[in-house]
Amino acid sequence: MLGKDENGRLKRIEYRGKYLRASRTGGIALRAQTKLSGVHLTANSKHGLRASTRVAKGTQVAFQNGRFILRGRYGEGPTKLNLSKSGVSVSSKTEIGTINWFKPRYSSAKIAGIQVRGKNALYLHALLALIQLLVALTLVLVQALVLSVQVVYWLTVTLTKQAKRVWAGRHAKAIQAAEAHWLEAVSTKEDTWLHQSLTWCFLHLGQGSAWEPQPNSKNQVADELATYLAASQLPQPLNLEILFGCLAETYEQTAGEEACLELFFDLDNAAVATGGRNQLQERLLAAYAACCGIDLADDKPTGSSD
Repeated sequence: MLGKDENGRLKRIEYRGKYLRASRTGGIALRAQTKLSGVHLTANSKHGLRASTRVAKGTQVAFQNGRFILRGRYGEGPTKLNLSKSGVSVSSKTEIGTINWFKPRYSSAKIAGIQVRGKNALYLHALLALIQLLVALTLVLVQALVLSVQVVYWLTVTLTKQAKRVWAGRHAKAIQAAEAHWLEAVSTKEDTWLHQSLTWCFLHLGQGSAWEPQPNSKNQVADELATYLAASQLPQPLNLEILFGCLAETYEQTAGEEACLELFFDLDNAAVATGGRNQLQERLLAAYAACCGIDLADDKPTGSSD
């Protein structure tokens, strides 16, 4: 039969009958046991006659063939205090056996039901401890790696959000500065110059045409607009969009709402006549409408119910 401990693990390979016992380490022996007035009497063909009794909790005394035996085992948990005629020792129970810290030769280990003692048992315990240590270190390294990845990810997300906020704040300040500068620059211009500027921006620059200030240019309006655009550090589409809105706002203040609305429709019709509005021209018209207070209602037909 296969002997198992209280946890169901294989303890030793042996046979235990009522009167016969056989094991790898103990050999074969006949055995009989009885109890008389609290004293256990055991007769074994190999070990002789033994009488034993418990004198206190965890303490047992016995006589084996006339030889006095004292055994004591105290404590809770895997580590216990041992008492015998030869003195006191401390032992700890492990997954494969027991380690005696004071008397290593009394250590034991069981592998696949085969029990070993002494140095061989210590070697097995050391091997098990080494394996457990390697497993524990591997788990710690994996956890450290996972934690490092999480920290790096958190730092990346946090720094990215912070950078976006900083950039957005600086971008907003740049836009406000550009609007203030351009409104001041065009506030003294006449209606005709503003009208020509809006038309030039929408029909030429709105089509994606690049424009740089040209020396001795005959088109004074275009040259001035190009100078404004070149002086800004904003991206070109946004740069043009903000300038266009400032021109429209100033034109409304000088020419009036009716003239401002009429120019809006003229620009829209001119774009349609040349093949339709592109995305940049859509943004320019939206900036024009926002700065002049024009409500761009949805021109899609709505269904009616009978």
